[in-house]
Amino acid sequence: MPPATYKIAEARARFSELLARAKSGEEIVIAKGREPHARIVPPTEVTGREAAPLRHLGLPDDLFDGHDPEQAAIDAGEYNDPLGIWRGTPDPE
Repeated sequence: MPPATYKIAEARARFSELLARAKSGEEIVIAKGREPHARIVPPTEVTGREAAPLRHLGLPDDLFDGHDPEQAAIDAGEYNDPLGIWRGTPDPE
């Protein structure tokens, strides 16, 4: 069965429907004039979650569990350096 083809404006108006049709296994072609510009295809089967990009570094699982005073100061907007770098001491005011 050939894929269903839609002009860009029609595809934009029916985008949610086209996504649902693609998810159920149908291939959709988006065309400008008679020239195909994009395809919406069914998703591939996901067998598991992809490995994290930094997994190969062997970082400890508790790396971000502790309190980080520098990050807490950054989150609170307490910079005390003209470049925005926290130096670990309060502002001298």
